[in-house]
Amino acid sequence: MRIARSSIVLAHCLTLALAATACNSDGRTLRPAGPDQTASVYTTTTSSTVVETTVLGAAIAEDPALDVPELAFVLNLPWEEGGAIDPRYTCDGADIQPGFSWLGAPANAVEMALVVVDIDADNFVHWVIAGLDPTNPFVGENDVPISAIEGTNGFAVEPAAPPTTVVGASVELTESGLGWRGPCPPAGTMHRYRFTLYALAEHIELPTGSSAADLQAAIDATSLTVAQRTGVYPGT
Repeated sequence: MRIARSSIVLAHCLTLALAATACNSDGRTLRPAGPDQTASVYTTTTSSTVVETTVLGAAIAEDPALDVPELAFVLNLPWEEGGAIDPRYTCDGADIQPGFSWLGAPANAVEMALVVVDIDADNFVHWVIAGLDPTNPFVGENDVPISAIEGTNGFAVEPAAPPTTVVGASVELTESGLGWRGPCPPAGTMHRYRFTLYALAEHIELPTGSSAADLQAAIDATSLTVAQRTGVYPGT
């Protein structure tokens, strides 16, 4: 009786072993090894998906061309760089304030400012405006945003001072010198005008009507970066 039970247990174990072997089989029959073959025909491989992901990840990390570049800080005006300024923006036309816009302001800029000077008249000031919202990058023609601060331009004089002629400008100074005053060089001369847009790290705490010099000093003290464009008048 003991021998019979041992035989039954042994037979049961052999059955389980055969079942386990059958489960591990992939259903394929291997070719017999050739006389000169020393390795198995079946070889395990690493998942191609893992390898490709690793390689692609390394390529992205090591290839600087795949990095996202920062957007350049650019000032846009109604003319090309160094181009002729339309007469309607000048004293020979309607003296309209030109519209302008920008791209790529630094993320930490809290305010923008624009300064316009005549390079060929000892940086004579034509416009100083600050308090511009960096998230609203467009100022239209003859449009002064509510938040803006405008300084006096080079055409302003003290009330008691008599009218004077500025070297490099063909118009007399007046008591009203706030906001934009367009190019107005002496007849027969061509002047260059530089537009400088500033991205500021702090708000300018000066009121409208402040002098151009005071505003310029405050702007310089907190400037993060600048974008510049020039124009000439009259054009060739």
